[in-house]
Amino acid sequence: LEVEGKLGRRSKDRFTAGVSAEQFAALEARLRSGGAPCLGLTPTPPVVEVTIDRFHALEPRTVAVSSSACVGAAAGACEQPEEGGDGQAQSVWRRARRRTSGAGRHAPMVRSSHAVDGSGRPMSEPFEVLNKVRLSDCHIGRQFAEDDLAPPQHALVDLRVSFSRERALQPEFVSAAGAPLGALVHERVKRRQTFAARCWRVQLTHVTGDGREAFEVEVELDMSVVRPRLESAAVPADEALAVTRELVAALRVLARWAADIPISRKRKRMEDFEAVDRALKSALEEPEVDAELRRRIREGPRALKLAKLYLCEWIRLRLASVDESALHRLAGRQVAKAMQRQQRAAKEEPGGAWPPPEQ
Repeated sequence: LEVEGKLGRRSKDRFTAGVSAEQFAALEARLRSGGAPCLGLTPTPPVVEVTIDRFHALEPRTVAVSSSACVGAAAGACEQPEEGGDGQAQSVWRRARRRTSGAGRHAPMVRSSHAVDGSGRPMSEPFEVLNKVRLSDCHIGRQFAEDDLAPPQHALVDLRVSFSRERALQPEFVSAAGAPLGALVHERVKRRQTFAARCWRVQLTHVTGDGREAFEVEVELDMSVVRPRLESAAVPADEALAVTRELVAALRVLARWAADIPISRKRKRMEDFEAVDRALKSALEEPEVDAELRRRIREGPRALKLAKLYLCEWIRLRLASVDESALHRLAGRQVAKAMQRQQRAAKEEPGGAWPPPEQ
């Protein structure tokens, strides 16, 4: 079980992990200077590591599930349980099939992490292979100063605590020929600094890849320390509540420090627009995206909104941090341009007409 809290921004529909580059640099300087005794950090210097993560989608019939009726090979891959068998296995298998039959947003993923050599190239064999499944999220309300004065809107920092189930797989699962993996979904480069404390780790991670950049700040519980506390407690529920409060208190400290470093609204908006614009242009070069947009546009004006929503969802799956306002505006613009190109091409063809006749 992984329990981690992250700093980010919460909109109406989603939480976007990450802070600004200025906030990230300020937190890094403060933690490295030793000016964080309230976090209980050890006096040792942070551990710095650079890794390359590769995310693969599991094939529909190699979904990892937790049930006595589904015992597979290295990945826990399984076929459909027999009718009349374990009801829990049947339920888990049906949910897994639904998740892998659509656009793939909730498809089970396998992450392989590779160390890099001196030139920045990934090592051939991963040092860690995980199947990670999100169990639940807990969004933490903002806590303002004693005078109840909220920080500026562009400096607000939200908190989210996530509970995930991690299962380690053998490295051979992704390196062996014929491994049950789908296509490579995306790849990212992480430069992470880890500051250790007694019960948790404070991690500052600079993430790049797929035309985007993110600055993530998280506090992850050290379950090797927390688990014995829970097992030896007279009332485990009370001890779990105490651990949760300690974790949230550490997150609030980091959030308060980050909120003290506001960034320029104009610069932030320009950075958001540029990141989204690059991602959209890259997406339109993908054959599957181009084909799907063409198909939807041919269905007529009523399908244009669906084309825009498809493009937005495609980008969200590949960007850890995205400005929703910029995404919707620029996605609509790209769909309009694609429609205009399709109109011109149709009119240039002999006997071409727009819109195309309904099938």
